[in-house]
Amino acid sequence: MIGFKSYPKRKGTYMAFEDNTINYIKDYITNHIADWDWHKSEFDFISDTTLRDRLADEFISARYIYKMLEGMKADGWLLQAQIRIQILSFASIYEAVIHHLLFEELKKRTEVIGLTEFSTKKRISIPESKLEQLKSALEHDGKNIIPTYEGIGKTDVTKVRFDKKAECAFQLGLIEEWLKDELIEIYEARNAIHIHAEIRKSLDYQLELSKNAYRRMRPFIDQIRHNLSSIAKENV
Repeated sequence: MIGFKSYPKRKGTYMAFEDNTINYIKDYITNHIADWDWHKSEFDFISDTTLRDRLADEFISARYIYKMLEGMKADGWLLQAQIRIQILSFASIYEAVIHHLLFEELKKRTEVIGLTEFSTKKRISIPESKLEQLKSALEHDGKNIIPTYEGIGKTDVTKVRFDKKAECAFQLGLIEEWLKDELIEIYEARNAIHIHAEIRKSLDYQLELSKNAYRRMRPFIDQIRHNLSSIAKENV
């Protein structure tokens, strides 16, 4: 059996930050970001209250962690962590909002239905005697003839790719094309977060992308608020 070597430990006893340190950090952060209620109000167009609360949690926590690491002047490996958290958090928010709007608020639209439906051939069940007659009447290069008809297959909504959902949101008029393209780039970066990919891409590129992940939240919310009501009326 291979023994496990424990990680080295520092000598001495370490406690949590002292109250004055905690209060200083909290004051620094809260002086730069809005409170939880404001973050919740940003998603007032989300009808699912549980989801709206969860989005507020994700939004404020991403900002809180960013400001804390910013205050520490994060660089090197800690800056990499800061970038990773931003991309993961904001990409998840974009995906959750678009998914809810499409499959809850606008689920009757043909564009949305088309995300989970596809043409497929379905086999027809016929008696063996009839099948033998069909085989004798039809022949194709010595292959068996299987009676089918054109049907509709369905994919679960959880299997729909984000780029398809973002494209659908653009086609419906929820978001503009330039924003759609940038959201897809952010989400692809979220899916590609691993060490080898990070090595290949420059730190400057990753840092700018993480900043854009936050900056695009304002036009994302504004465009949806402006367009959603008129689109929803078309669905009535």
